[in-house]
Order: sequence, then C-alpha cells, then structure tokens
Amino acid sequence: MRFRRAIAQYLLAVLIATASWQQAAAETYPSRRINLIVPFPAGSATDAVTRRLAESIRIETGATVLIENKPGADGNLAALAVLKAEADGYTVFVTTNSTQAANINLFNAMPYDPAADFTPVAGIMTIPMMLAVKPEFPARTVAEFIALAKAREKPISFGSGNTSSRGAAELFQARAGINMQHVPYRGMPQALTDVLAGEIDCVFADPASAQGLIQDRRLRILAVTSSDRPAGMLDVPTLAQAGLPGAELTAWVGVFVRAGTASDIVTKLSQAVLAFVNSKDTAGYLESVGAKPFPAGPGELKAFEEADTRRWAEIVAIAKIEKK
Repeated sequence: MRFRRAIAQYLLAVLIATASWQQAAAETYPSRRINLIVPFPAGSATDAVTRRLAESIRIETGATVLIENKPGADGNLAALAVLKAEADGYTVFVTTNSTQAANINLFNAMPYDPAADFTPVAGIMTIPMMLAVKPEFPARTVAEFIALAKAREKPISFGSGNTSSRGAAELFQARAGINMQHVPYRGMPQALTDVLAGEIDCVFADPASAQGLIQDRRLRILAVTSSDRPAGMLDVPTLAQAGLPGAELTAWVGVFVRAGTASDIVTKLSQAVLAFVNSKDTAGYLESVGAKPFPAGPGELKAFEEADTRRWAEIVAIAKIEKK
C-alpha cells in the first residue's frame, strides 16, 4: 500500500514539474533560434513563401530564424527530421499536403503518422497547379493536348516535382482517358529545367515556381487545376472550363510542430504565422504568384488536413495510382 502511494506521489510530482517547465518555456518562447524545416529545394513555392515567413517571424518575435531545405522521399525525409527534434517549438515544419494528406495514401508503409505525430499551427496559402509546356509544343489547348496524346504512338511524358504535381497529372490523364509517362524529380525547379530542355513534354507546376519562366514567355500554360482562375492568370482557363471537369486539385502550405509541443507555444507561433498571412504585403505577394492566403488556425487547419486526406484517397482511387 505504501509503495503504491509512493509511486502515485512520484508520478504527481513529475506531472507538476513537467507542467511547470512547459509553462516557463512558453512564457519565454522564443528565447533562441527557430529552425524552419522545408521538404522541398530552394526555388520551390514552399521555399519562396517560407523565406518571407522567416523574416516576418524574426520581426514579430525578435528570434533568429534559420531555414533548412530537406528534399527527398516526397517530403518524408524532412518530416522525420522534425520528429527527431525536441517538441519545444524551435523546430518548425513548413510543409504541404504532400506530407500531411497525400503521402499516407501513396505509400504502403509510412514512417510517421501525419495526424498523430504533428500538431497543426497555422495555414499559409493554397495554390493551384498548372499544365505547362514549351511555347513550341504542338498543342495549344487542353483539347488539342488530349487529342495529341491519343494520336501519338510514344506517350507524352510529364515530370513531377512534388506530390501535388504528380497527383494533378495522374488525375488529369485518368479524367482525359490518356496514358502519359511519369518522370519523377526531387523538386519543381529540376522538372521545369527539363521541360525547357525538351527532356520531358510537360509538367503540372505551381505558379510560384514557374513565375519567371511564364513572364519571359519560355513556358505556355494550357490550364490551371483550381476551381477558379487565379488572380493574375485570368486569361488561363481552369481544366473544367477547358472541357475536363472533375480534375480539380489545389495544393496548400501550412505550419506544423511535433506533437507534444506545449499549447501556449503553439498559440504564440500560430499568432506569429497568422500575422504574416494576414498582412497586405503577403496578400500582394500571394496574388502575384497565383496563390491565395489560407489564414487557418490550429483547429481549422486540423479539420482541413483531415478532409484533404480523404480527398487524396479519392484521387489515388480515381487515378489508380500504384502505392510505393
């Protein structure tokens, strides 16, 4: 009896000490460098917006902010790097639907559980993909692209720089009733480079990654995968408007931390991220790259993540994507 009472008293003391430590840590947060882990290379849409976020957090909190690009395995390498760090709010995951909604539907075995192992902090943006080809590509519309794909003996090749890029292409070909050859890349910049070099025929790219190439007229955009035309791209039809309904796919970027991070720290970090998302400068930047602000707090982001996970299960089933 005494032993049990002693154990209970010990456990209570541990809980009190842990709560006190977490409260003290939250009160002083941030008191040292914050590391933002990005699962894609420099030049990607996620990297570009993270660099702006890092500067905003630095100004908002006074903390030093470092960005670490960890591409590979469709974002899973970066996710694991976050999970190896302490749950203290100083290692922050700036990621996308790739790691948080798509991969669990694309891999037979996942090295982490997106819902259980991460705590949502805040949303940043939503962004469509777009069917991009070289200006001299023979098809100038989606209808011509589909007709060309059906007529050619050799399949049209498409590159994918991330999960959304591949998912958009797979869903497109399933809805269009065509077969294309998939060529995977570690990031969108490399895929775009090979489109320009003629190594592959097309890519479903995000507007942010391809912005400069579009402005220089080195890429031609046939359609976007969102349900409406992005601001700044009003002359580009959606896939539905181009005659292919049911192929909509929108990517998103959000901030997560390791599960177990103190709620007060999550709240402080969420406030800093949302201050960035809700600023006029950010709204202008996102509009310029075809994206939209996504000012979701922790609860809203969690619900959105769950719904998008179900949506990716549908995409995988419709496109008959073989799991890795």
